[in-house]
Amino acid sequence: MVLLLADSDHCAVCGVLLTGKFYMIEDKTTGEKVQVCSDCALKSERCFFCALPVKADDTKLPDGRWICARDARTAVLDIATVQQVFHATSEGLAQQFSRFMTFPETNVSVKLVDRVDLQAIYKEAGSAYLCPNVWGYTETKFKRPVRLEHGISLLSGLPAASLKATCAHEFTHAWLNEHFSAGRKKAIESDAVEGFCELIAFLLAEAQGDDQQVSLIKQNTYTRGQIDLFIEAERTYGLSDVIDWMLYGTDGRLEAGVPERLRNVELPKGRSTGLLPVYKAVPTKGPETLVLKGISGTATRPFALINDHTFEENEQAAVRIGTTNLMIRCLSIRGGKVKVLLVDSGKTQELVLKPEARR
Repeated sequence: MVLLLADSDHCAVCGVLLTGKFYMIEDKTTGEKVQVCSDCALKSERCFFCALPVKADDTKLPDGRWICARDARTAVLDIATVQQVFHATSEGLAQQFSRFMTFPETNVSVKLVDRVDLQAIYKEAGSAYLCPNVWGYTETKFKRPVRLEHGISLLSGLPAASLKATCAHEFTHAWLNEHFSAGRKKAIESDAVEGFCELIAFLLAEAQGDDQQVSLIKQNTYTRGQIDLFIEAERTYGLSDVIDWMLYGTDGRLEAGVPERLRNVELPKGRSTGLLPVYKAVPTKGPETLVLKGISGTATRPFALINDHTFEENEQAAVRIGTTNLMIRCLSIRGGKVKVLLVDSGKTQELVLKPEARR
C-alpha cells in the first residue's frame, strides 16, 4: 500500500469523500490500483479474490472468507452452476485442442468444496498448501479392471470466469494423469506440471476472448515463473512440441534463457517429432446465435448459462457468437426464460430454455 494525500475523489470501498490521507491498493481482479480511505485500508477483512477491504454487509462465507459486493455478483456458490461451467469448459477444451489432446469426459466427477475442505484434501495428499491461489484439486484413482476415475474438487465462491479457468487447469491434470509414464511423473517438477496446466487454461481463455482472465493467469505467481516460460515455448515451438516435452522431456522444468532445451526429449520407439501440426491459437467458434444452455442457482439468485458465459441478473459481459464476441446484459431470469439486452444495438431478446435442458 502507498500512503498519499487526497485532493478529492472517493474511497473505492466505502465511497466516502477523500479529504485527508488515503492509500493506493491493487485490485487483484482488475489489476488496477484504487484509492482507499485510511479507515478501510486498516481493515483486516479482505475479499479473498480481489484482496480489497470489505464492508460489514459484504458476503462472508461459512469458511471465514469474505467476498466484496462486486465479486459476489458473479461468485459461484451452488453445485448446479458449477456443473454448467464444468461441462461448458469440457466442450471448449474439446473444440480448441482436439488436434492435440483428448480430455477425459465420462470418467470425471466434480464437487464444490470450501477452503477448509480444500486445505484438508491437500494435506491428505501430502502436498504443502503454500499458495492462496490454489483453487482446485484433481485426484485420480485406478478402478478395476482397467479404468481411471478423476475426482475434481473446486473452490466455492470463484467468479464464473475464474471457475472456468480452474476447470480447464484441473481437466489438464486429469489428462496428464492418464498420459504420464511412471518415470516421467517422478522426474518432472510440480511447478512445471502446474505451469503446463495454467498454459492450457491461458490458451482457452485467450481463444475465447477473455482478456481479464488471460491477465489474471499471467499475474499468478504460484508456478514460480513456469507459466511465462510455457507461454514463450508455445509461441516459439508450438503446442505439439510442448506436449512432447511434458510427456518425454529429459528436464524436470523449463529454464529461462535456454528455450531450445524444450527439444530435449526421449520419444518412445517408432514415434518422431513433428507428427502434429504447429499449434496456432485461433479464436474458438461459438454458436451462431445466442443459446440459453441452462438455468441454476436459487429463486432469489438465479444464474443463466448463455453460450459460454454464466450470467446473473443485471450482469454484462461478452459472449461468443461464431468467431466474434457480442456484448450483452442479462435483464431478467424468469421461469425458463431469460431476457437480454444487445448492448451495441440497444435491442432486447428473449431466450427460452429447451425442454431437454431443464433441470
